[in-house]
Amino acid sequence: MTTTIIVILAIALLGIVVWWNYYIKITNDAAKGRLPKQGRVETDPTAWVDQNGKPRKLEDLTGKVVVWSYVYTTCPMGCLGIAEEMAKLQQEFGSNPKFQLVSISLYPEHDRPDMLKGWTDSAKFGGENWWFLTSAGGQEKDGNAVRRWMEKTFGIWARKKDAAQIAKNPADVWDHPLVMVMSDHKENVITPTFNDRFWHPYHQAFQGWYPRNIREDIKKLLEEADQK
Repeated sequence: MTTTIIVILAIALLGIVVWWNYYIKITNDAAKGRLPKQGRVETDPTAWVDQNGKPRKLEDLTGKVVVWSYVYTTCPMGCLGIAEEMAKLQQEFGSNPKFQLVSISLYPEHDRPDMLKGWTDSAKFGGENWWFLTSAGGQEKDGNAVRRWMEKTFGIWARKKDAAQIAKNPADVWDHPLVMVMSDHKENVITPTFNDRFWHPYHQAFQGWYPRNIREDIKKLLEEADQK
């Protein structure tokens, strides 16, 4: 009985020490103006190809500040608007070799490279510092792998609409948030605050970005990348 109590107290004490060290870290980061870290961009969920059919690996983004988004080519709602906001960021920060944009198709079963290329070319999106990615395979399992990875890594979810809704509007297949997320040059997933995971360019309660404009945060991360 005594041994059990000692073990429980030791575990509790270890938990307190871990929590305290974490609290000190986030307090110091906040004091230095650093943005919260909420996980890492760990592994590729699948073999990627871009809109030109070129194989891509996420490990090639190490050392770069990356802005990520979710799109699909038949989206009738806000995907085009998200891409247009990404294009503005490309214009502002694209001359910095440590800045990168990545737009991932949430519908790889449909968005094969030729579909992505037609969509991006028509809007003049893309470039070496802006990848549009889909899975190398076009099966449902490939799409599921991408969608699981995006939600696990970044918290960006996608939910397929029911058959009746899709039958009424075949182009409108997925519900998903119109957001962006960032990772730093060390592949840490970065968030604007501890309570807000995303940057919302079209938040319904605000005119413009929520919880704040992404541009100042991009500048912060690029400054950190320059100091490595």
